[in-house]
Amino acid sequence: MQRLMPYIAFPLVLIGGLLLCYSLFAPLEEPALAPFVVMLCWTIPWMLLLEWWTPFRQQWSKSHGDVLTDTIYLFLIQSLWPRLLSAIWITLLASATIWFSENFNFFSGQAWPHEWPLLAQLVLALVLAEFGRYWVHRWAHEVSFLWRFHAVHHSAERLYWLNAGRFHPVEKILLHIPETVPFILLGANAEVLALYFVTTGIHGLFQHSNIRLKLGPLNYIFAMAELHRFHHSKIIRESNTNYGNNLIIWDLVFGTFYWPKDREVGDIGLLNPEYPKGFIGQLKAPFHKGKLDKPVDYASNPEKYQ
Repeated sequence: MQRLMPYIAFPLVLIGGLLLCYSLFAPLEEPALAPFVVMLCWTIPWMLLLEWWTPFRQQWSKSHGDVLTDTIYLFLIQSLWPRLLSAIWITLLASATIWFSENFNFFSGQAWPHEWPLLAQLVLALVLAEFGRYWVHRWAHEVSFLWRFHAVHHSAERLYWLNAGRFHPVEKILLHIPETVPFILLGANAEVLALYFVTTGIHGLFQHSNIRLKLGPLNYIFAMAELHRFHHSKIIRESNTNYGNNLIIWDLVFGTFYWPKDREVGDIGLLNPEYPKGFIGQLKAPFHKGKLDKPVDYASNPEKYQ
């Protein structure tokens, strides 16, 4: 079973999480609550078990003094902050949503294909959101100003499930836009959004997990840990690849897919050993003149850093 688990763990937890989420729609009467129940009662217990049972690297199982920092990020920035942002987008886009529904009728007189099966709607939501996420993420690596905020995410010196939520709140605003604004404008229903957030939540935890995973051909669909670990590499030409959040399809389309099958990632994290480790220090880091991690000219002279 331990040898089989790397191949089935992610599909098992994802499918189980989606089924559990779907089953909660009726009893909860509020679909937006379902992802929280799924993550707390289903996904996180699996992550704890799998990281203990079949770790990718034993040294990543040891605390780097990062658990408190990552817990704060997960609670404040990954859980509470998006809920506030969603309320803001809904308020700001109320008139635009009405106008959009009246003028853009793509599917049987509707802006969103409500008549499609929920699974098909979920796939559409993933593909649409992924396009915007891909470009926000890619620009965060290629534009020095944006990298100042994204460096917070790359400051992790090990990968384990809890640091999936390590994002600066300013960057979280930018990442949250393609995940919510298109669906507000298109009028997507609450059920498909709940399934989307379960998918991205489970995928994100596995993507950053310290679990030995082997997805094989599924690595050409999902932006899973085998690919994403290279994205956290200290080698710039490796970290400037595999920008996918849930799906890897846009990396394949735009030529940033990277998967050397003959080796595993080396050292991960930032080049700057003095980068702040605590939550408050990392909130301030993007605004500090001397805290830019990548060389200032890396974007204009990438050949120097191959």
